[in-house]
Amino acid sequence: MDATFSAATTGAVTRAGRGQSARGQHRQTILLEAAADLLLEEGVSAVNHRAVAAKAELPLAATTYYFASLQDLRDQAIRQLADRWLQRARAAVGGLPQQLDTAEDVARALVRVVTGAGPTADTPPHHLFVMYERYLEAGRHPSLRPLVVAYNDELATLAQQVLQRGGLPCSQQDARLALAVVDGALITALAEGQPPTRTAARALATLVAGVERDVVHSA
Repeated sequence: MDATFSAATTGAVTRAGRGQSARGQHRQTILLEAAADLLLEEGVSAVNHRAVAAKAELPLAATTYYFASLQDLRDQAIRQLADRWLQRARAAVGGLPQQLDTAEDVARALVRVVTGAGPTADTPPHHLFVMYERYLEAGRHPSLRPLVVAYNDELATLAQQVLQRGGLPCSQQDARLALAVVDGALITALAEGQPPTRTAARALATLVAGVERDVVHSA
């Protein structure tokens, strides 16, 4: 994991503390995985003590023992999902050719980085709902803001690599602009019931093509 992102996502409060036994760590991991799965399936509001305990097939008391509060449980589940998404984003960049020849190639690559898509399939729309729901959660709960900042910083660094392979301006500001276009297009497509990844790729390809023309004309 990237050092910056790791620093922002560690140190979450738990009742068990650092001296937790191997059995306790195993139980906490199972509970977090159950909470993360619930997040992906039904969203943040579905994550409560009873639902997580049932999915993990552990006693209800386990959730209140290992997590200081319901918000602590939700925060840590969101952190776990963010780590999964970043791993996929890194893999997406790692699997790219050294040169991206067209605006469409760059656009598709950036959309895959943002959505954490696998090599052969798009990210399901309900996963994207959760991806953007966490931004609203961070607005409501300051405990999540360091996670969002660190996540966005690393995503921008990955986006810079994609832009560079496309022969495009690739400063942090350029990367942030490209990510903002992808985010806006994805959210709009989700709200309107359109295919999110295809819609975002088309919108970004239009922007990239315009930037390519400007680069050629200024050369």
